[in-house]
Amino acid sequence: MDFNKDVMNEVYLCLGGNLGDRLQNLNTAKALIAEGCGRITAQSKIYETEAWGSRSKKSFLNQVIKIVTPHEAPGLLQGLLLIEKRLGRVRTRSKNGDRIIDIDILFFNHEVIETEGIEIPHPRLHLRKFVLKPLADIDKDFVHPVSEKTIATLLKECGDTLKVRPIQQVNYICIEGNIGSGKTTLAKDLATKLNAGFLAEQFEKNDLLPLFYSKPELYAFPLEYSFLLNRYQQITDAFKSGKSLVVSDYSIYKCLWFAKVNLSKKDFAFFKKHFHAIESQLPKPDLIVYLDTSIKNLKKNIRARGRAYEKNIKDSYLEEIGSQYLRGLEKLTGFEKLILPVKTYNSDLNAELVKTIKNHIL
Repeated sequence: MDFNKDVMNEVYLCLGGNLGDRLQNLNTAKALIAEGCGRITAQSKIYETEAWGSRSKKSFLNQVIKIVTPHEAPGLLQGLLLIEKRLGRVRTRSKNGDRIIDIDILFFNHEVIETEGIEIPHPRLHLRKFVLKPLADIDKDFVHPVSEKTIATLLKECGDTLKVRPIQQVNYICIEGNIGSGKTTLAKDLATKLNAGFLAEQFEKNDLLPLFYSKPELYAFPLEYSFLLNRYQQITDAFKSGKSLVVSDYSIYKCLWFAKVNLSKKDFAFFKKHFHAIESQLPKPDLIVYLDTSIKNLKKNIRARGRAYEKNIKDSYLEEIGSQYLRGLEKLTGFEKLILPVKTYNSDLNAELVKTIKNHIL
């Protein structure tokens, strides 16, 4: 596969199939893409639709993903074809027949490419709602380089009458929040109500944490890197448990947000490269819930839990962490985010929050 390691191309791919375990085939294809083709930066919802341009009665599952890749279009296409073959696809003369997996390049940057075997943008994407709807999930304002219309406009103008409906698929929920926001208690209650696996961060086992609070300039990098590795292992192990739904009291992205605040510019640049390499190997959350509360509430909760190493946390530090969370959440794409304002803490709060989250996902 041809590539230029100094250039990263942004590519939109459409994945679909209607044979075998359709959902597993999509997930396996994404894992292989992340392993050999590029880093997945966004994912749409998964949609079910009738076969397009075919009399088949077997419905398809389709999803659009966005990747960044050093590969040029011909090399990327070669890699995607190998993934299709590895998953068992057998190509026939029928362009729209049943298949285990199909991976199409929709856009490659904003380039128009017409060579033997490659036509980008995909020549029929504007005719297919099962492509346009998931594309709009990721970037409805992306401009088609040929028609010069946004994805939102193309979807509105599309004459495709086949039903395209999102499937209800929530496998991984992350409860996030600043230090002392109450995310662990909420995550535990939510997991119980949903009969889900509960993944709790094991931060108290990290001996570097008290050292960081006493000498942050000395221990910031080893602390953040140890958290990155620990969280990677915890998340990986959690998804081997067999539970169909996992609720966690953290997301892998907090590694990046805390590191942004705690590390020097040089150390953060180094950390960020390692973070993206590790994060790309992990399952993406379907929903991140962020508990947004005041510094006053955070300090009250921090005092109540009585951890000695947290007693001198400054308001300015909590404000900086909170700002980084909100900026980071805004940049994340490809899954749902739910920000829940918390004005006061009371005995009924978690029950109210659990109800709000359940209503959101069910």
